Amino acid sequence: MTNPAKITGAIDMNCEYLGIPGILLMENAGKEIARECSKFNNIAIFCGTGNNGGDGLVAARHLSGAGKKITVYLLAGNRTEEAQKNLEIVGNLKSIKIEYIKDSTNCEKLKGELEEVDVIIDALIGVGIHGHLREPIRSIVRLINSTNAFKLSVDVPTGDENIKVNADTTLSFHLPKIPGAKVVDIGIPREAELYCGPGDVYLALPHRRGGEHKGDFGRLLVIGGSKEYFGAPQLVAKAALQTGVDLVTISCPEYVAERVDDPSLIVNPLDSKFYLTSEDMAQILSTNFDAIVLGNGISTKKETRDLVRDLIKGTEKPILLDADALKLIEMEDIKPNVVVTPHSTEFKLLFESPGSVETVEKFAKKTKGVILMKGKTDIISDGEKTRLNRTGNPGMTVGGTGDVLAGIIGALLAMGTDRFQAACAGAFLCGLAGDIAYEDLDYCFTPMDVIDYIPDAIKFCRGV
Repeated sequence: MTNPAKITGAIDMNCEYLGIPGILLMENAGKEIARECSKFNNIAIFCGTGNNGGDGLVAARHLSGAGKKITVYLLAGNRTEEAQKNLEIVGNLKSIKIEYIKDSTNCEKLKGELEEVDVIIDALIGVGIHGHLREPIRSIVRLINSTNAFKLSVDVPTGDENIKVNADTTLSFHLPKIPGAKVVDIGIPREAELYCGPGDVYLALPHRRGGEHKGDFGRLLVIGGSKEYFGAPQLVAKAALQTGVDLVTISCPEYVAERVDDPSLIVNPLDSKFYLTSEDMAQILSTNFDAIVLGNGISTKKETRDLVRDLIKGTEKPILLDADALKLIEMEDIKPNVVVTPHSTEFKLLFESPGSVETVEKFAKKTKGVILMKGKTDIISDGEKTRLNRTGNPGMTVGGTGDVLAGIIGALLAMGTDRFQAACAGAFLCGLAGDIAYEDLDYCFTPMDVIDYIPDAIKFCRGV
């Protein structure tokens, strides 16, 4: 399950993408803290170096403006840009007393100062904690707990499995970060969670720490190609590599294998000559893979239909069905490990119903698969959660961009991203890469151009 810090970070990134800067959300958060503490007069605020501490600094300004006696206790260190800006503002206000806590020895002298305090605001770390508390934060938590003051924690009480602030109230923003938290609105719009954005890419891409080995970031198996369409699986594979997956293997008929000329791709020629058949099953499943993309360019021969259905039954690993595979299955073939990516016509044929938010949700819930219905606005659902994606442009009607999308999502699945998040991030990334291509090339771009711009799209998301 995604941790609260990553969810919060993703929502903040999507807000930034929508034009709502983080410093505005911080302002709203601090104002809500101040409102919650308005009945107290003598207030101590412990602020860390992150955005949680920035929320506390905004609260200090609002409470001071209301005539309260305010002392801010600051952890030393480098602050986030938003927190530093608010510290500079607070530093200009003579009505607010500021003290720095550089090490645990500073805590001893603070005991007397806190005896007269009505409320202590814990804005030390919030959801950003990793591992055990270090000094001086551990000593600060003990100090806060030793007082008789009312204690309010911002987002979550500062602490670890051994010690934490004994908060009387926890004030969480937008979402409850712990059971029993009081949740307040800070101006995050519904669109930040309804529409896919850079935050979804942040959630989907694994963090690279260094020291990893080949294969640690996924092995994708692309099963595709036929006599008529030998380029489609190559587009899928190249898009997957540009997304960051470590290894891509193309399992394809012999005729297709002879026409793959990219040295970065591993090719597994099958016994079939022109079209995949069920006799290829054992050879395909003997490959080492973490996820499968199946269907691109396979044609719709009866012998291929048997293989597609056998493969769905034969693996529990994530499998994305695209293009011709969608014409060879029935709704009943979709299992919980499956992602399907139909456009509106394919959706209608597969589910015997026009595509809409309601029907995508309905059939995702019924099949327990993830459905991404491609269109001007993509609709993505797992039956419980539904998202929309607005990236992309009319130039992406060019043949092959669906293969690019399949490759991006397949790469994320192979990296270990859950199916719904991979579909959301993949839809956003593919459309964004197409939008960047359009900026440079107008409508005169190809699927390979979109593939070439995938790294730029990822870099843009990380920049947010």
